[in-house]
Amino acid sequence: MNMHLNGNETGATTETAKELGIGASTLRKYAAALEEQGYHFERAANKSRLFGNRDIERVKTLMTLLREKNLPLQDAAVIVMEIGSEKAAAAKEIVNPVLAQSAIPTVQTHSPVEQKQVLQTAEVTSAQMEQMNVEWQMLQERMVELEREHAKLRKQNDDLQVLVEEQQTWMREKLEEDRDRQLITNLRSYQGRKQKAKTKGHSLRMLFGLLPKSRREA
Repeated sequence: MNMHLNGNETGATTETAKELGIGASTLRKYAAALEEQGYHFERAANKSRLFGNRDIERVKTLMTLLREKNLPLQDAAVIVMEIGSEKAAAAKEIVNPVLAQSAIPTVQTHSPVEQKQVLQTAEVTSAQMEQMNVEWQMLQERMVELEREHAKLRKQNDDLQVLVEEQQTWMREKLEEDRDRQLITNLRSYQGRKQKAKTKGHSLRMLFGLLPKSRREA
């Protein structure tokens, strides 16, 4: 591609526009839209734009999006910038695949004071871990002890329940026995009173001669 590098913006823009098959004003509009999205064109001494191969490829991509996708100019410019960023990242991976795969850690040297601080921090961390292990062991032992106490209390509760049931059974049997004894006592008392009343009536009849003759002669 031939470019006008004589500082004449109209000439450079006009030649590039002819190569792209568009008007110079249209090319300026496309270039301005890309610049709004952060794209940078090289400038001549008089601040006119200079279009290189990379710039022309960006403009061609923009024109394709406008023509085939029917996108607004601003949206198309955003997509062109995103495509350019992805291509740049891919090129970087090709040039330096080691950086694309993983970053190699750098070995840092520390001063004696920094090394001492690191060691002290490691010691504190180790002591904390040891203390946590001791506390965890104590917690486990306490849990086992609580489980034993719970089992003991559960057995005591079961024994107490059995004792209560036995006591209730004894009380129920005792009440039934006392009721039967009282019933028998009342029955005997009733029979005794009835027998006494019968004997007393017989004696009175004998006293007043009310018994039949045959019984008196007998």
